[in-house]
Amino acid sequence: MGDFNLALVIVAIVVCVIVFLVNVYLLVNYQHPDDINQAYFPKFVVVLGLSVAAISILMLPADVANRQACRHAIYNGACNLTLPMKDLWLAVYILDAILVFFVIPFAMFYYEGDQDK
Repeated sequence: MGDFNLALVIVAIVVCVIVFLVNVYLLVNYQHPDDINQAYFPKFVVVLGLSVAAISILMLPADVANRQACRHAIYNGACNLTLPMKDLWLAVYILDAILVFFVIPFAMFYYEGDQDK
């Protein structure tokens, strides 16, 4: 693990936290009144899916900022402080695939099968 640009790391963490909080707010604000205080796993999957979708969109400006970090650098070692964007893109794509093919279908069937008869 190498050294990273502290400003890029702080911005990435703050943006991820803000995205997660906004998605929790959206879920709480727009949930059905009958689903209050129940079905926590599907709600977690919804928040996680919305967060991953938003973060995958916001990865492009982060990648551009990361590439521009060493272009106008004051010192020569600035290119060594960039984030490992290839690994981050790969992680987001793998998380997208796991969500789409495994977690979301399981959560849908779990939520639909959880009915009182």
